[in-house]
Amino acid sequence: MKKSFIFLIIFIFVLIFFSFYFGLYEVRFFKSRASVSQASFSVDNSYLFVSPLRAKANGQERIRLTVFILNNQGLGVMGKEVFLSRDSSLSINIIQGQTDNFGKAVFDVTSTKSGEYYLEVSVDGQKLPQKARLSFY
Repeated sequence: MKKSFIFLIIFIFVLIFFSFYFGLYEVRFFKSRASVSQASFSVDNSYLFVSPLRAKANGQERIRLTVFILNNQGLGVMGKEVFLSRDSSLSINIIQGQTDNFGKAVFDVTSTKSGEYYLEVSVDGQKLPQKARLSFY
């Protein structure tokens, strides 16, 4: 009985010691985790893509334009307002104009006039080097 009591006291002491030690370890090494809500972004790392590549120019078929705003480490930048250049032949529906946790903004584009259109994307007054190529037939 006395041995089991001593063993129990030692076990509880060791358990408390390791809990305290690993608690301090976690605070020390994991307090500065990566954050996606950084204010700066990289024009060169940010990109966009269009899907589908072509749509009918009937005003109903849409082309989805997805923009990813990333920082220098390739992480998404949250809370950036994304602007598209305007064309009178295009109807742009803003699905998500401000970037989310992944740095993603989404737009749907339709047209009643066939042709090839190029839209410029800008964030904080800076234009992305890539342009969105939209094709309506």
